Formats: sequence, C-alpha cells, structure tokens
Amino acid sequence: MQIIPILLLALAISLDGLAVGITYGMRKIKLPLLSLIIISLTSAISVLISMLFGHLITNFLSVKVTEVLGGSILILIGLWILYQAVRQLLIEQTMNADISVNNNSISDQPLFDFKIKSLGIVIKILKEPTRADFDYSGTISKQEAVFLGFALALDGFGAGIGAAMTGFAPLLTASIAGVVIFGCLFLGLYLGDKYNLKEADSRITLLPGLLLIILGAVKLFK
Repeated sequence: MQIIPILLLALAISLDGLAVGITYGMRKIKLPLLSLIIISLTSAISVLISMLFGHLITNFLSVKVTEVLGGSILILIGLWILYQAVRQLLIEQTMNADISVNNNSISDQPLFDFKIKSLGIVIKILKEPTRADFDYSGTISKQEAVFLGFALALDGFGAGIGAAMTGFAPLLTASIAGVVIFGCLFLGLYLGDKYNLKEADSRITLLPGLLLIILGAVKLFK
C-alpha cells in the first residue's frame, strides 16, 4: 500500500480537527497535551473499528466488487461532507447578513433530534466544537476529549469502511490518522491563537469532501 493515499485519507478525515483547533485557539479554549492524545487515540480507534468492519465485508465479495463499492462509498461520503460544508457556509453568510438572529436560529438547532443522549451530544459537538467544553471552564478535560474525539471521527467512520474495501491497511491507516489528527489540532490551536483565521476555518471544511471524492475516483477508475 502506497503511503501517499493513506496520508490523503488521514488528512481528509482529520481536517475537521484543524478547523476545531483554529476555533479553540481563537476563543482561547485550552486543549492540554493529555486531552490531545485522548482525542487522537479515540479518533484512531474509531477509524480502526470502521476499517475492520469494512475489511470483514471484503470476505464475502469479490475483489472487483469490493473495490468498486469501496470507491463509491468514498465518493458518496465525500459528496455528503461537501454538501454539508457548502450548506454551512451559505448559512453563515445568511446569518452574517441578518444581524437580528433570534433564539430559534438555525445555528442553535441540532443537526438531528436524537433520542440517545450521548450520540446527540456528539452531533452537537460536531456542529459547534465549543460545546465540547461542557463545564465552560475554558479547558477541554479528559472526559470532554473523548466526546470530541468521537465527534471528529464521525465522518471518518464511513470513510474508513470504504477505504478498507478498496485495500487500505486498517492498522497502518488508523495509526497515521491518529498522528495526523493530533498534528491538525495542534496546528489549528497555534494558528487560531496567533492569527485571525475566522474566515479561513470555514473554508477548510470543503477540503475533506474533495479529498475523499478524489480518492474514491482514483480507486474506481484506476
């Protein structure tokens, strides 16, 4: 397995961490080293589980079918992530144009209405990263880091299944993904603290979807 496709996949499922890091840096929310490690490990484990599941599916299908199906999954997830990112950018532009936002604004609404409390928390964190700071202490604790890690790995779960079906090595990919998410968070914290990247962090959310679409297309048409 070539290392470049693995790095691109790891980057695609880790770029949300860069945007989260920038947000935390701008808002002076602290992310201690231990919390960073927990987030990275949680994300890596989530990717590994999804890839093991995808690898299990390959035992019941032919190589050609799994490659086509895996590539299609990557493209579909990439399109979905891209759609969400574009939609969020349009929402932000609309909100900026309309200063009178009431309490029922779309920014305060969860993406879905979940009955499972813990899963609902993860979805809300994914939509608004600062919600991971449950106690409003300005620091992400070890417990809060677990939820943030799962939130960041949510989109990567489906991508991990597709990637495994196209031949990506689960353990190596998950390990690299954990390192990359650590690096993205750390870099985001630094950039958000030192520079005003309020506009850049929104556009970053377009890149994961584009990378997944490219990876899926390469696997489909190789």
